[in-house]
Amino acid sequence: MGFRIKNHVKKMRRQLMPFWCLILILAIPTSSLAQQAPWKKIRDKQGIEVFTRSNENSDFKEFMSKTVVQAEVDDFLEVLYDVESLPEWGYNLREATLIRRDADSLQVYYAVAKAPFPYKDRDGVYLNRFLWDAESATLTVEIRMLEGEIPEKADLVRMKGYGFWTVRELPDDRLEIHFQMQMDPGGNIPAWLSNMFSGDTPYYTMKGLRARLQDSRR
Repeated sequence: MGFRIKNHVKKMRRQLMPFWCLILILAIPTSSLAQQAPWKKIRDKQGIEVFTRSNENSDFKEFMSKTVVQAEVDDFLEVLYDVESLPEWGYNLREATLIRRDADSLQVYYAVAKAPFPYKDRDGVYLNRFLWDAESATLTVEIRMLEGEIPEKADLVRMKGYGFWTVRELPDDRLEIHFQMQMDPGGNIPAWLSNMFSGDTPYYTMKGLRARLQDSRR
């Protein structure tokens, strides 16, 4: 990790937005809990569980993965703030570039993801908002894909989506990590085809993150 990121991790943690703000932020793009379909487990491999569910507002399935890893919250923060290194562990990411970081609780970055032939690669502008709840020892990271932040490119298809990470401290320097997203890949990828592989992104992203966290502690 870069020196500046390491030097500011503890400061970031102290200044992260209070957890109650999560209610206002995450309630906007989601349906009420009563209207949401139940999760269906589709994969349980190498300590990573993956779930999907239908969403009445989209033809594309929502996905979630979770695992427990030997790491601290500061380790997780270091990894997410090292935007340029996201392609080294994020599933199918080709490139990632930081656009801006406003204070220590928000960042916006641009990323390009590889798509299978014959489809065009996808891109998107991601907003992360970091929220820390000291009482429950839980970090929540909002993920929201922004529209109109930068012009679209002719050779790429712009994605839409929203979601979040939750990272809860456990005894013995362990973390319980959840990753959840609702994505629309855009373009002409049919929903039935995308849904067939909806477990890959949460599984391999979590697997890559876990390996990255383990490497950072060596």
